[in-house]
Order: sequence, then C-alpha cells, then structure tokens
Amino acid sequence: MDLKKLVEDNIQEVKDIWNRLHCNAELSFKEFKTQEIILEFFKELGIKTQVLFNTGVVATLNEGYDSIAIRADMDALPVNGVSHACGHDYHMAVTLGTALLLKKMGCKKCIKFIFQPGEESEGGALPMIEQGVLENPTVKAMVSFHVWPMVPVGKIEIAGGPSMASVDDFYVTFKGAGGHAAMPHLCKNPIYPALDFIESMNIKSRIEQNPLNSHIITFSSMQCGTAPNVIANESKVLGTVRTFDNNLRNKLHEDIQNTVKLCAEKYGCSSEVKYNFQYPPLVSDNDLAKEFINITKELIGEENVLPLEKTFAAEDFAFFAEKVPSVHFRLGISDGVKGFHPLHSPDFNASNNSLFYGVYITTNFLLNS
Repeated sequence: MDLKKLVEDNIQEVKDIWNRLHCNAELSFKEFKTQEIILEFFKELGIKTQVLFNTGVVATLNEGYDSIAIRADMDALPVNGVSHACGHDYHMAVTLGTALLLKKMGCKKCIKFIFQPGEESEGGALPMIEQGVLENPTVKAMVSFHVWPMVPVGKIEIAGGPSMASVDDFYVTFKGAGGHAAMPHLCKNPIYPALDFIESMNIKSRIEQNPLNSHIITFSSMQCGTAPNVIANESKVLGTVRTFDNNLRNKLHEDIQNTVKLCAEKYGCSSEVKYNFQYPPLVSDNDLAKEFINITKELIGEENVLPLEKTFAAEDFAFFAEKVPSVHFRLGISDGVKGFHPLHSPDFNASNNSLFYGVYITTNFLLNS
C-alpha cells in the first residue's frame, strides 16, 4: 500500500480534527471538551479507549502482550485568552491521524495512543504512569514529538541523548532581625546573606562544574523590605535550575542547600529552602533514536533529517522516557510565512502542511519499528 498516497487521501480529515481541537483550546487539567473530541474520534474508528487521570485518554489498537506507544499533550495556554500557543493541537491531530491511517491499513501491531493533560502546568505524564498507562499491555517503546518554529515543513530535528532540560525551582528565605536603618549594628540584615548567596552560587557553579556539562542557575527574584529607612526581618530569593544530567541536577540541589546555610550563618541569620523538583531531563534512547533516524531518512531523505540543538526548555514526556526506551523529535512547521514566532508567543502559528509530514513520519515509524 502506498503510504504517501494514503496520507494524502486522508489529510483533509486530519486537518478537520485539528480545526476542532484548535477551536476548543482548554487549560491544563480542564481539557474536557478536548477529551470528548478524542473519545468520539476513536469510537468512530472502533478503537477501544480508557480515561486516565481525569482528562487523559489512552486508546489501544489491537491486542497484545506488549505495545509501542505514541504520546500527545492536550492542554493550551492562557495566551490570547486561551489558545494552543504551544502547538499541542498539532500534536493531537497528528496522533489521531496516525491512528486513522494505521486502522485503515489494517495494522496488526499493538499500539497505544496516549493523550496526556497538563503538560504546561504540573505535568500529567507522571500521574498517568502511576495510574498504569504503560501497563496492560506493557509499553516497550515510545515516540513523541514537538512542533518546532524555524524548522522548515518537511524536515525534522532529532538526536539520541538529552534534548530538553530538567526544571527545578527554588524559594529561599533568609530570616534576620529588622530595625531602624540608622542603627544597623542592632539588626541582622537579611539582605546580605541573600546577596552573598547569589554571588557565591554564580561563582561556585562556574568553577566547580565541568563547562562541557551545561546548566543554568537563574536568580529571577529578590525581595527584601519596602522602605529606605527600615531593615526588614526577612529576604527571599527565587530562581530556577536547568540541567541535562541528573547527577549534576542532584549536585546543584545539594550545593544550593549548603550555600544557603553557610551564607545565613555568616550574617547571623537563619534560613529555609523550598526546592521543587519538577521535570527531569528529556533523554532519547540512543538505539531507538538511531532506528528512527534510519527509518525516516529512507522515507523523506537524509537531507530532511537534521540534528538538533539542546534547549533549556522542559517537557514532561521526560517521565515516560525515564520508564521506557523513547524517542522525541521536532517537527518542522515553517513554510516561509507561518512558523517563525516562538512557542508560547501570542503570535505563534504553524503551517498546516506540517500535519501531513507528522502523520507520514509517525505512521511509517510505527509500521516499520
């Protein structure tokens, strides 16, 4: 069967389902209409579905002891009201289109189609895993993708190893003893350990870490006092840590805790650290990525399968990739007019021609992997 012609013959249905999803954008964990559209689509295909974690959906094509899965995120952003300014409508439409094609082709493989809520918020991947989305049948491998601005339609970017960073946020409080700014010797000014902490971590992270193992520590907020003649009782420092390596991630967490404590003691203050581990690094399995690259080069040409540059942005598909061998690629959406504005921008848009290539590439991989 000519896969390319079959995609061409069915691409209007994929564009129609994209339009429905696009026009019904919903915020994280409120994707009820989106869920309804997805369930209705699979019902018409005769593919069984299951609801997980409130608004999540998993559909399973065929029976089997194990399966390969494709995942799409469902939620939109509070941009221009509520809109799919990160392209999740494209992710869902491509995944639904892939299911449509595999069903029409009479695919005998056991394949799961996972639709995950809340990627833009606290993340729905881990709760779906905890509720058994990778079981019954067991998922042995996974594929996912993200639409990517500035990459031309018809091209993808992919590589084995890390492609997106971990994301952890910290909230540090230094507690001193406030008083009159004219009598600083009678106070314990909490602004000094805060400043010392920021400077110390900036130096420490530069001189103690391998510069080839890249990371970011960004101090995004420092709050202390509201008047020029009053020393406050406490100061707060907020920031984020991004890495591509879990060992480094844990080391920086330890360094921040120890440095906060030392800086507080130096100025006679106490301290508290609230550290939120969020998404781990997104790491594609090297063997699966190599297989994906080879299969896709044969389909669309070697010149259209490009390497990628890592980004410190994060993606909770990383939780799936920690559990099973996975591959994550970037789908080109730029056609010379659309697809130039960054993700999350109020001006974000994409070429609908990318839907063809998304379905074409993912269907081909699932058939041949």
